[in-house]
Amino acid sequence: MPPLASDLVRDAASLRSLIRSIYLQRDDVDRNYRRATVEFLAYITDLGRKTELYLEKFASAPTDPDPALAAMDRENIASLRSFWFDLHDLVQPSRDADTLHSPEILISYLEDRLSAIPGLSDCKLLISHTPELNYVQSPRQHLRERADSYAAIVPGSQKFPAKMALIAIPYSQDENLFSNLIICHEIGHFVFEQLGLEEPLSGRIENALRNSGPTLSSDDRSWCLERVWAWIEEIFCDRFAIGLIGPAFSFSYIEMFDVLGIADKDQVNDFADTHPSDSCRFLEHFRQLQITGWWSLLEQRGNTYTKLIRDLSNIPSSRYKFESKGRSRTLANRALKAFGKVRPFVSSLIAGVFRGRECRFRGGEEMECVRAIEKYLSWGVVPATVIRERVAYQPDPVIIVNAGYLFYLEEISTLIGRIRQSRQEERQPVWQRQRWSQRVEQWTMKAIEDVRLPTNRRPWPT
Repeated sequence: MPPLASDLVRDAASLRSLIRSIYLQRDDVDRNYRRATVEFLAYITDLGRKTELYLEKFASAPTDPDPALAAMDRENIASLRSFWFDLHDLVQPSRDADTLHSPEILISYLEDRLSAIPGLSDCKLLISHTPELNYVQSPRQHLRERADSYAAIVPGSQKFPAKMALIAIPYSQDENLFSNLIICHEIGHFVFEQLGLEEPLSGRIENALRNSGPTLSSDDRSWCLERVWAWIEEIFCDRFAIGLIGPAFSFSYIEMFDVLGIADKDQVNDFADTHPSDSCRFLEHFRQLQITGWWSLLEQRGNTYTKLIRDLSNIPSSRYKFESKGRSRTLANRALKAFGKVRPFVSSLIAGVFRGRECRFRGGEEMECVRAIEKYLSWGVVPATVIRERVAYQPDPVIIVNAGYLFYLEEISTLIGRIRQSRQEERQPVWQRQRWSQRVEQWTMKAIEDVRLPTNRRPWPT
């Protein structure tokens, strides 16, 4: 039965109420936002206002509308409402992640790093909060398609903002530096989508699955392809993150997900439906660190995180395991076998994306810079300017992040030992470690902020 005119007016009013509850500013007046958030909220506001204008047409609709047209109008209202359901999940979490509640300095620096990669200039990172203790990148293809369909209904509607990564971070980590380096992995998912890397991989994955055993049913083939795609993208994102920020990403991953706690258990070899095993992932970390020279730095340090990376990378692929509910072990092994055939190509894919712009460690002067930064931190000094032979130098931000994280892992005790403490403080080693770890993160973050300002200091390393 086609809807009556009064029904359309009622539904249009209901949609208008929903839209206004989402796009109208509430407490935004006293908040400061990054450029990406401003652009996104402006898109939401423009979309809301133009939709309100579109909905006004129902106020003057005839009381006995053409049934076919009325049915189409009802369908359009349902489509518009569905899109606002999608946007609802992004708008307030993005508002909550204002400049006081997100790692603004780190995000701005990562945007600069990202924009230096060919094909990714002027990319933006829209940061939002999530109640989950995890980092998530929202795929944009679905939103872009929905926005295009929306524009076909509401005249003048804009396309969904281009080159904008949608990344959710745990609300509890909004001020941290080291844990938020996980963001680099999520940026990898954005890059994978933005640069259309499915195309060079598609044929390889299809061939690998075809050549790894007998012909599969359509359902089994689709299931295997989905697994291999997910695993390949995950190791791409890990290697991309190291290319973007260096071994600090590996440290962040180990610490956030407590890989040390499971390192001696066989579960480090377990693949999940959407993620490869930790042993597989850290083999790829090790390879990327070797290629970019960072492993030479880590080898000299010999900390527990370095040992973990080495130990996991040495686990043979024959120990990898994958079990999935409702699927045979034979089929699961088929997916693993196909994945093993495609995995070596990820290294070439990473090299093609960065084209020489991945961060590298070359030893020599860079090693001296790492030592100088750690020395400054050991005395509680922000290492934004390093004096060497009476000349002021400005360290590279990537060196600052990685030297800061190494100091945080290995040398906090040196800093604490230089601070006069009461007897009560001496009896609280965990509190002391946590307190001064936070300070080291703050000093490292401040150094990144300072070196991005205009200066006449010489860069170091040159």
